[in-house]
Amino acid sequence: MTNNSSNDQLQAKLDELMSQLMTTEEAAELWGLSQDHIKRLCSNKVIACKRGKTWLILKDQPNPKHD
Repeated sequence: MTNNSSNDQLQAKLDELMSQLMTTEEAAELWGLSQDHIKRLCSNKVIACKRGKTWLILKDQPNPKHD
C-alpha cells in the first residue's frame, strides 16, 4: 500500500466520522436552542466531547429539548 493510498483511506475515514458530528452552532440551529444552552448540555445531557475549545456533538441523538 502506498503512502498516498494510506492517506486517502485515512481521509475517507475522518470524513465519515466528521459527518456524524456537529458543532454547538449547528446543534443550536437544529434543536432550536441557544448555543450557550447547548454548551451547558454538552457536559451532562448530550453525547459530546470537547476538543480544544470546540464541542463536537453526535448528530444521531434526540433533541434534548424534548426530554
